[in-house]
Amino acid sequence: VVYLDGSVHDGRPEAQIGAHVEGHNSGTIGYVYVGGLAKDAKTPKDTRTPAQKATMIALTKAAIAKYGLTKVSGHNQYAAKACPSFDVRKDPLGHLV
Repeated sequence: VVYLDGSVHDGRPEAQIGAHVEGHNSGTIGYVYVGGLAKDAKTPKDTRTPAQKATMIALTKAAIAKYGLTKVSGHNQYAAKACPSFDVRKDPLGHLV
């Protein structure tokens, strides 16, 4: 879990299968950031802070190096969800692999 200040707080251990995308959890790692909604707390919005973006890129680069990942994608590519409230394929984060 990436907080607004860019700090990382543990969710599930990496060795445990996640629950981030039904039917697509095995062999994946899920990262989440605090935010993703407009001030009305209903409308999806990319609210990542610069610190969150930097941390997410660092986490992703580390996972690519550690596990040899070949694909980076967002929850919204697998389910009718808005999260992560940005298109990973168009974001620098998605161009790491």
